[in-house]
Amino acid sequence: MQSFMSGLGVLVLTLAAASAVRAQVIAPAGDAAPVPPHTSSLGTRFVSVPGTTVMFAIWETRLSEWTEFLRQRKHPWSYQTHFQQTPEHPVVGVNLQDAVAFCNWLTETERAKQVIDSSQAYRLPTPDEWDAAVGLARGRKKLGLTAEEHLQDDRIYPWGQEWPPPDKAGNFADGEIPGYKDGYPYTSPVGSFSPSKEGLFDLAGNVWEWTQPAEIRAQPTGILRGGSWAYFRAECLTSAYQYVVPVDLRAPTTGFRCVFDDKRRTASLLAATAAADKQAVEERMKAMAESRKVDSSAIEELRKKMQGKGGDDALPDAASLKPAAADGSTFLNALGMRFVPLDEKSPLLICATETSVRDFEAWLRDTGRSWPSRPSFLLGGNHPAASVSWEDATAFCAWLTERDRASKLIPANASYRLPRDTEWSTAAGLKSEQGADPAARHLGDKSHYPWTPKAGDWKPPTLAVNLDATKIPGTADSYSYTAPVNSSTPNALGLHEMGGNVSEWCVDAWPGAPEERVIRGGSWLAFDKDALLTSARSHALKNSSRADLGFRCVLDLGTL
Repeated sequence: MQSFMSGLGVLVLTLAAASAVRAQVIAPAGDAAPVPPHTSSLGTRFVSVPGTTVMFAIWETRLSEWTEFLRQRKHPWSYQTHFQQTPEHPVVGVNLQDAVAFCNWLTETERAKQVIDSSQAYRLPTPDEWDAAVGLARGRKKLGLTAEEHLQDDRIYPWGQEWPPPDKAGNFADGEIPGYKDGYPYTSPVGSFSPSKEGLFDLAGNVWEWTQPAEIRAQPTGILRGGSWAYFRAECLTSAYQYVVPVDLRAPTTGFRCVFDDKRRTASLLAATAAADKQAVEERMKAMAESRKVDSSAIEELRKKMQGKGGDDALPDAASLKPAAADGSTFLNALGMRFVPLDEKSPLLICATETSVRDFEAWLRDTGRSWPSRPSFLLGGNHPAASVSWEDATAFCAWLTERDRASKLIPANASYRLPRDTEWSTAAGLKSEQGADPAARHLGDKSHYPWTPKAGDWKPPTLAVNLDATKIPGTADSYSYTAPVNSSTPNALGLHEMGGNVSEWCVDAWPGAPEERVIRGGSWLAFDKDALLTSARSHALKNSSRADLGFRCVLDLGTL
């Protein structure tokens, strides 16, 4: 087994390399000395934000600033709103190119006037910097987030955790949120509502704000943040919500704010904090290693359970394999993935384990792909493939379908895919959920957990599932990170790790977010009681990946 501390070494090296190319993402969380605000030549004030080295405009770009840009630059833009605005209202109807053009013009203008120098510039914030500005733990803390912090990031709003929003929280769809009134049917003057702790206005509502990734490249879609005057659904106003839209979208709800980037300040902050960041990572990893030790009897029990299960590279004898049949029998494919019926005599089979590193790498080799986000802590081929996007998981299923169809192991009308949200619930033992979609079913059942048939008994038995067990009194596991996919106690269907090890992608889109997909189950980072409920859901962009997220396949045999 790869040592825990060797994984730490890889992590530290990775952090050091990353800091050189993405300084704004590795910045400290605000312990450095305060920096005086910066004011642009157009009168907008920029302030420091913990978690990033840039300074944020305290409000969205105003119509007065945009009008001056149009007057001087002759930018091709003729958008007309259907409502009245004053110069102090945020400009709307700008696409990503418009917003970038404004930032470039302001930079060039102030450099020419020697207001700023060649190491300073205005630009759009990255999604990571916007995370920091809105106060998300993932934006400010960066490293060592707990499962509770991950969960809170998904639930929190810019004003806190209460719903409906408190008075003066922001400019939303007037009258659409029961119990909340903002007084503006369309946009409001910037600075009309309560600011954040750092003094930023309208991080929630008024207009959606364009962001731009650190790696600027041609792309058909962009990410908007923060909601607008026309939005009222709770899930769309969370701090973490990302609205993916075409980059050429001009709408009465879209605007932007700038950040001020001073390269000298960035270099100074990073030089002052690099050693402290490295020490903090090392101390956290050491503490995790110590806290996750289990007694030798538990380790020996696990070792006995694993005897006779084969090594990482053990594959079934191809000559012994039988084609899949929808008669309630299990099916073993050529990769050694074992599928069991979801229900008696069901044409839908589900894999007994999460997709392993060995199986995922077989796809990578066969298709000539790479795995740039592969976590450094993966310990072997029998561990789950983690940090895999929904897109790659779906591509793996398509590849496996063609492979097994060609070998006649599955019929021509059969296919592998990710489970549907309702299928995952059935597999985990939670049937007949109420609700028309995953959002409506989220946390609908408050008593069922994947590892026990007894409703309400939430604490998993020792070695039953791989969670952050040190934070759950009365339970334990033997792994600092992921565990082998078949090492836990199976459920009634014979499925391992339905509630832990890695969270799992589902095929469903998240309601109201067509670019996001549903995620089910806990992971090696999880310990929060509510987040571990079988009914708990989360969601993420389908091209995103993280170290506690993998997938499990189903085999849909159709009608034979």
